[in-house]
Amino acid sequence: MQYLFACCTDAGNWRQNNQDALLLKQASFRGKKIVLAAVCDGMGGLRKGEVASGALIRAFAGWFDQELPGILAAGCSQQKIFGSLDRFLTRMNERIRAYGCRHRIQTGTTVTAMLFAEDAYYTVHVGDCRGYEITSCIRRLTRDQTLAQEQVECGILTPEDAEYDVRRNILLQCIGASGKAEPVYRKGEICKNAVYLLCSDGFWHSASEPELQKVLAPEKLKEEAIMEKSLLRLVAQGRGRGEQDNISVLAVRTYE
Repeated sequence: MQYLFACCTDAGNWRQNNQDALLLKQASFRGKKIVLAAVCDGMGGLRKGEVASGALIRAFAGWFDQELPGILAAGCSQQKIFGSLDRFLTRMNERIRAYGCRHRIQTGTTVTAMLFAEDAYYTVHVGDCRGYEITSCIRRLTRDQTLAQEQVECGILTPEDAEYDVRRNILLQCIGASGKAEPVYRKGEICKNAVYLLCSDGFWHSASEPELQKVLAPEKLKEEAIMEKSLLRLVAQGRGRGEQDNISVLAVRTYE
């Protein structure tokens, strides 16, 4: 499998600093490309959100360089990948919590990451960043860990109402501010000629799924320059629609 990449991040209309952080890492293992993509959104309602998101992104880069090669050499099993990620995120949750205790603040970050290895993708998700798979249709790969989503699942809110409900910003957990992080893991088959999209909530707040499918259809994104231009267009659209949060998005386009 071959890959094209593009990303974009913006502070938005209101925040003075950008608490989002992005990661794209690529390596080769036994002649095949391995890719790690991640989006972290530092908690805007807490202090030093950019410290938490930045620390987690740097740690993910270290995991990719130092821990993943041994997992791949041992057979690249789902159990080993998710087990390693679970131990890694437990350590990071404790480390960020310890930082907050030392500085007498509460801080934390959400994260959505995807590892592309051989013919499979592996996702890890905590919070309300999102992952999408775009082919001839669009499919969300993550579930928002928010009070609004919980209300949808209880039948109190409709999915349409939840997109605009204030409870969409109330997180049920994140890395660093929760006593125990409980990431959600998922494995799937990589689609050929697809776009995999990771984004912070500031991005998806102002971009509907039909809009994403139209602008980011794989057949339109055959060069990285075109991908970047399309992402910039969607970020500018978010600012134009009054989005106050940081706006971040990362796209991985697969092809043979």
